[in-house]
Amino acid sequence: MASRMTSTLPNVLLVALFVQCSTQRSGVDSEGEVILAKACQFLWESQGSDGGWHSQVQGQLRSGEALTPYILFTLMSVPDSFYSLPTEQVKKGVKFIREHINAEGALGFSDPDIVEYPNYSTAYALRTLVRFGSEEDSALIRRMTEYLIDQQFVERRGIQPEDPAYGSWGFGEPNLKKGIVGHVDLSHTRRVLQALREAGYSGPAAFQKAKAFLHLTQKQPKRSKLPLSRYDGGFHFSSVVLNANKAGFEQDSVLVFRSYATTTCDGLLALLAAGDSQTDKEVQDAISWLQAHPVLEYPEGIPEDDPGQWRKVLFFYHMSVRAEVYRTLRWEGEWRKEMSKLFAQRQRNDGSFSNPFGGSNKEDDPLLATSFVVGALSR
Repeated sequence: MASRMTSTLPNVLLVALFVQCSTQRSGVDSEGEVILAKACQFLWESQGSDGGWHSQVQGQLRSGEALTPYILFTLMSVPDSFYSLPTEQVKKGVKFIREHINAEGALGFSDPDIVEYPNYSTAYALRTLVRFGSEEDSALIRRMTEYLIDQQFVERRGIQPEDPAYGSWGFGEPNLKKGIVGHVDLSHTRRVLQALREAGYSGPAAFQKAKAFLHLTQKQPKRSKLPLSRYDGGFHFSSVVLNANKAGFEQDSVLVFRSYATTTCDGLLALLAAGDSQTDKEVQDAISWLQAHPVLEYPEGIPEDDPGQWRKVLFFYHMSVRAEVYRTLRWEGEWRKEMSKLFAQRQRNDGSFSNPFGGSNKEDDPLLATSFVVGALSR
């Protein structure tokens, strides 16, 4: 396992060491560092005896196959300068992942009643093993990579370049007939692209074909004949599941889906994972959109009168994905302090977070909401 792990520490000592190391590093006992320490402690204390994290709120996340890779990846991405990882708990978490990878190289299928986001689960499991696993994981990594490549909607699955799903990934529903796609979205696509890139996958076709989907979900003037004023460089969520676009659409000669902050962050990260550089026009256009829409309290682009109240539902996810973009781009400004202030108002006594409006995005689950906060304040 990774060399950064040390012996298991009692929880109180863990937080004390976290704050002490943070203070030495930054010179201040900042609000964000204390919030992060308490959130990490809550998540480690919530780990199950089998090494997994199991939702007590969302039935679809009860097996732990989706939550465990994401939470473990997030916790192990907190910088070394903050605290020492609890060795035995890390080992149990990695063991849980290894034991739940099936013969095809996927997670998410162990519950006979519920398919638990196989592409999402497998992508984070792959990223975890690539970054924090050992040489014994090489065969698993190859199998998981092959599984994710096989899940892309391209010619071998009966999907042609003119299809709006071409080049994308979705949930990973099993037994889809050739030529049929299930749920397809930008969020799953960018996570698979990141996992493949980090795993060292070198097949250029998968990344190039993914760009077809990314370009279709980005509002770029060269993609159609709409007036130039309708293009802003932002992204919408899906070109296939149209009602999944949280900001809705406007009617022109064709439907024009509105750009919004969470998808524009996902789209920008997906472009980079697909091989674009920060100087490429598509990336620069997405950056310009985010610069023009800097609000942190809610994802801009979603109307205030949205009946789904997605501006409230996506609070923690928006902060997490925006922070990931900002770190990737080395974004200047006081955004970390501003996020810390917003989180400080919402942290519960046990260190956890929960979004009472977040059921539609599962942010009412403290395990997921707290992981979003850790992801926003660390890495």
